Amino acid sequence: MDNIQKKINKISGDIELYDEIKSGPISKIYSCNFNNSNSIIRFDLPLASKLKLDRKKEITILKKISSLNLSPHILYKNYHEGILIWEYIPGVELSISNNQDFILQDLGQVLKKIHQIKLPKKLIKNFNESIFSYKELLHDLLEEKLIRKGFALYTEIYNEDDPCVFSHNDLNRTNLLFSNKIYFLDWEYASFNSPYFDIASLIASFNLNKEETNILLKGYSGNSFTINLEKLKKWVIFTYYLDYLWRKSIVKLDNSYYKSMKLDKIEHFLLNL
Repeated sequence: MDNIQKKINKISGDIELYDEIKSGPISKIYSCNFNNSNSIIRFDLPLASKLKLDRKKEITILKKISSLNLSPHILYKNYHEGILIWEYIPGVELSISNNQDFILQDLGQVLKKIHQIKLPKKLIKNFNESIFSYKELLHDLLEEKLIRKGFALYTEIYNEDDPCVFSHNDLNRTNLLFSNKIYFLDWEYASFNSPYFDIASLIASFNLNKEETNILLKGYSGNSFTINLEKLKKWVIFTYYLDYLWRKSIVKLDNSYYKSMKLDKIEHFLLNL
């Protein structure tokens, strides 16, 4: 907490810290009051820079897409200290329950809007660069069975001739907020990627069955994008492997996270796919 307080002292503006909302190896997120407005604040931890997360580009992306009102507006940033403050939006973590087909269809439609955002290629990286970074970081573990299978699967499903779209790349439940609409949070991994990846991430995160997947795809595709279901299935499997590669990378950078990364559980799951 001492390090957090030191960061707080460097913020330009009046701030009062409230409850911790989320904590992980990359950052800590709190509710707060910033200049008399209910807000959310994120403090980067050392692993954020070790994973080469580019906060300047993240903020630039958020500014570029702000007119679409898909994510909270930024109120304050300090790249050097790894601080980001954004507006608080009352809502709940998005959940998919019975008879909520409209939410799945809406989710598909909003994701399509994200994938249609046009941004200059020099602004954001290609997802391939992230895969290359994981390979570099895990270079001495590449012969481990699950790591080898994860990279091999990506090589199999990636096709440089396929369309590349602006993608969120981290669509898990905690990054989707439902208020009067759906908001997308935490854009730190955004890049150009196959449109299949974000779709697959939603299917995996919400454990969608065949019927629910079809509703999501109906909202996403309309008549403009033909989805190869066999390819989509492989991308869904790849999302599980990518999560494993990320966790292995975290432990490689800081072994104190070994227990919290629950590698044994993930390995058991992957071995039984």
